Amino acid sequence: MAESDIKSTGANAANAITPEIKSTGANAANAITPAIGSRLRSYGIIVVAVTVLAFLGLTRSHFMSLPNIYSLFYGVSLDFYCVAGFTILIIMGEIDLSVGSVYALAGTTAGYLATQGLPIWLCTAAALGIGIFVGLFNGLLVVHLRINSIILTIGTLLLVRGLADVVAAKMAGERYIEAFRDIARARVFSVNWTIIALLVLLTMAEFAMVRSAVGRAIYYIGNNRRSALIHGISVGWYRVAGFALSGALASISGVLVASRITIADVNMGRQLEFTILTAAVLGGASLFGGRGQVVNSIVSYFFLAMILNGLIMFGVEPHLQQVIVGAVLIVIVGLDTHLNREAR
Repeated sequence: MAESDIKSTGANAANAITPEIKSTGANAANAITPAIGSRLRSYGIIVVAVTVLAFLGLTRSHFMSLPNIYSLFYGVSLDFYCVAGFTILIIMGEIDLSVGSVYALAGTTAGYLATQGLPIWLCTAAALGIGIFVGLFNGLLVVHLRINSIILTIGTLLLVRGLADVVAAKMAGERYIEAFRDIARARVFSVNWTIIALLVLLTMAEFAMVRSAVGRAIYYIGNNRRSALIHGISVGWYRVAGFALSGALASISGVLVASRITIADVNMGRQLEFTILTAAVLGGASLFGGRGQVVNSIVSYFFLAMILNGLIMFGVEPHLQQVIVGAVLIVIVGLDTHLNREAR
């Protein structure tokens, strides 16, 4: 073979192989980037959490005290149900911004009915009915009218919040009856029953989401709704049920918190949905669906509660606290969007 032929053959081979190498390298980079970014986000959050908590513990002597930590854990045990429902829904790729309003309406309504002499079980059932009704309303409209869940639930948020304010104004600062106030304050072996329930139900929720067919279907729907539909999963039914569950669990948390605060409060649950959204995404849930864990959301929610508690100890204005939570939300949502764009 002539030297010119050899050179030509070598050049052609190199030209044929080079794009292949480039393509393989690009694919590998695209596959690795989200994984690295996800790990950096997780580890970064842990580092920030430890640093902030250490700073607060060193600068505020009462911050790490057992009564303060217990109080925070108790508060999280009341909001657990609302956080869990919201997380399950976001895993399916939906967002319910009306949970804070449902939380308030259900809690104040149950408290009001109790002051009117109705049995506690009936007051609680009425609150649960409110949550399920609003959830079904949201779910049916989202599924059958194909309305974006964020846009729809903003409207529901305003509607239900108005009703909650009406009920709270009707109470006019009146104290809930003692039997209602005892719901969240009952103890088992000197520990609030809600804390024990949190630990038990959190374990059950994680097991169900990972091991059960329903849990796997929820993740599947969030990852690829069209594929889930093709494989015979009742996607519409799951989505409606998810909204109903979110509403029901928000109402349970609302009743427990109303029981704890003893009086009707017009600010109850206000902007709670954004704090929960921050905790869910901070805990690894994605706004694009298919990712997230209830336990991670609860841990992140507890972390946020500690941060806000520390800010209060420093005398930071409530409005500035909202600025901080909003800034955290913007950063993690931006990071989540970037990582998902890289994954594509």
